[in-house]
Amino acid sequence: MKTSLAAIASAILFTCAPAFSQAAAPSADPAVVNATRQMLEAMKVRESMRTMMATMEQQMPAQMRASAAAAINANAGMTAAQKAEQMKKLDEAVAANATQMHAVFADPTLVDEMVNETVTLYAETYTLDEIRQLTAFYTSPVGQKMQANMPKLMARSFAISQRVLMPRMQKIMAANGQAAGK
Repeated sequence: MKTSLAAIASAILFTCAPAFSQAAAPSADPAVVNATRQMLEAMKVRESMRTMMATMEQQMPAQMRASAAAAINANAGMTAAQKAEQMKKLDEAVAANATQMHAVFADPTLVDEMVNETVTLYAETYTLDEIRQLTAFYTSPVGQKMQANMPKLMARSFAISQRVLMPRMQKIMAANGQAAGK
């Protein structure tokens, strides 16, 4: 579950939330880096990243608990008392993880670090002309509409991926739980 959430989060960050930084790796063309910053400002990336992280922080504990609870409950090798004990431990672990996740998501340097790690990728992937074209798109009415709708689209896409992925993940966890109980 943690792996799938991390993969989803990474995909979201790298496709929908590229970032702008004040410092990029020396190998990137400074003109492209500067143009990338302008494009990402037009995309309101920092705000999008903060919104996405707040949503992830809010949803992850319940999703982690649901996934692990399904594996515990599906474990035919455990008695009801053992399952109850595991559920109690799970609730304690989820609470501790939520506190730790909050510390990570609340870190004021998190967005800056993500920005610093991704700007070079975009600067090396696109030419100066392409960055300028993308900036023109993101500052256009349709680009602004896309940006305005992106949080809703991403939230719904995340919910869809969870709805489709979770039953499959729960089957794997249940099978692994049964194998471990034997």
